[in-house]
Amino acid sequence: MSAAFSKRRLGLGTSVTLALGVALVPALASADAGAELGIRNLSSVIATPASPSAVGPTCTQNVTITSLANHDLVSTELGYAGNEYAMLRARATVEGPWEQYRICNFPSDGYWTIQSEADGLFVSAELGYTGDQYAMLRARASVVGPWEKFTLVPCGLSCTSIQSLANGLFVSAELGYTGGQYGMLRARASVVGPWEQFR
Repeated sequence: MSAAFSKRRLGLGTSVTLALGVALVPALASADAGAELGIRNLSSVIATPASPSAVGPTCTQNVTITSLANHDLVSTELGYAGNEYAMLRARATVEGPWEQYRICNFPSDGYWTIQSEADGLFVSAELGYTGDQYAMLRARASVVGPWEKFTLVPCGLSCTSIQSLANGLFVSAELGYTGGQYGMLRARASVVGPWEQFR
């Protein structure tokens, strides 16, 4: 969106908001060919869902996901290796490239996908893992399969829960973990509590 288009679209409000240091970007959901500009949070994306009769996905770029339990942004850990590469963790206090996602709604099929903008890969719930890493979320899939499908459910004002369609469980930010696994996202909860709430 060019600056000229923004000014025509928003009118006088553009000058006022830019002078205040706040940029307003209208909530324009678009088909896969294009997506929104500006930064949005997860709750704002699901606030205006696509029509169930829409053909193809409705996608939004530059979306941040924040844990409401610790108020940290979710990061894709591209510095990790092996089975932890691209693990999602609620641990960042400042937004950067690792904290931006592309969220797509497939209304006719009843699911959402989450794609890391940093590595371009889809988020998977690792159901093949065991123990404390069971159902860890990682941005590692190049195609969408059962482990890459989620539902996004409102859980209050500016609150969204993420549920894996593959195992039916809600995503938790593991705030009881320490070190490099603190805040790991896992699809492991049967009910929504504080650790399962995101914005």
